[in-house]
Amino acid sequence: MEKGKKPLDSALDYNNIETKILIYEDRVKEWFLKIGVKLKQDNEAGFVILQIATSYIEGNQQYIEGQTSNQKSKAFFKKAMKRIFPEIIKIVNIDIFLGTFYEQVRCGLFHDGMTKKSVTISGEYPEALCFLDSNILINPHKFLDVIYENFENYISELKNKNNKDVRIKFERRWDIVL
Repeated sequence: MEKGKKPLDSALDYNNIETKILIYEDRVKEWFLKIGVKLKQDNEAGFVILQIATSYIEGNQQYIEGQTSNQKSKAFFKKAMKRIFPEIIKIVNIDIFLGTFYEQVRCGLFHDGMTKKSVTISGEYPEALCFLDSNILINPHKFLDVIYENFENYISELKNKNNKDVRIKFERRWDIVL
């Protein structure tokens, strides 16, 4: 445990959905997203920032749907990209773009440890994500910002007790993992 961090209260009911939401929020935010934000200060950290942000996409979609992505990873990832980055729906060849993004970015980062040849990243790009002549241009800082905002919105939805379906699906997925 990090210095200065308190352990989760041992009196918490770990079978309670409110506790599950707090744990999920803490883990995603502290273990991943806040680390990504800290890395923004390092000019050479773009790929690590992108890897942190990309790791959220498919995992979050599993909670949204209340099931694992087993044997459906690409479909879950593509659906999540459309939800998290709604502006990409305007791309003429959206299915080609999402397939290319999945293979070049997600699979590249998680299977090869780096993106593949059609991907260029730069903190100078004006948009989080752009598809230009079969090339993917990514500003990892802005990409992470979009992911972080999506996460915050999802946590707000989960904490709203009126969002029964969202909470049921979250808990169904959570109970598969833990």
